[in-house]
Amino acid sequence: MSVSGQFEIDSILSPIAQELSYRADDILDLREAAARRNDPGRCLSCYFRILAGVRPESMALATPLREWLEQHLEVVAQGPELEELERIPIHLDAADTEDIEDFCQQMIHQFRYDRTYQGLRSIELSFQFKEAANIA
Repeated sequence: MSVSGQFEIDSILSPIAQELSYRADDILDLREAAARRNDPGRCLSCYFRILAGVRPESMALATPLREWLEQHLEVVAQGPELEELERIPIHLDAADTEDIEDFCQQMIHQFRYDRTYQGLRSIELSFQFKEAANIA
């Protein structure tokens, strides 16, 4: 991650850390995964853990983080021969998902039943950071 990218994620996480200091481990884990751009699933898992049990009035703090994750992460679907089927951006709507497991189940359902992949014997989904060219 570039220095400006690191500054961006730090500026997003700083107000969250000040308000939700009891979530420091998850905030630091998310920061590290975002900085290294090597574990997008960890970013999402930390995001949901940070928000777990947060008071409704504190939820607004997470909006910039949600937007950053939606801008930088995507779900990639691969078929049985590991051929890429589709890439879709991540959408994190707090009203629709409570935790990472719920989010993953929604993604599985979306790919299995809302797409034309019903005839495939398997679909593998993975979280990835978007290519730098796609973000700009």
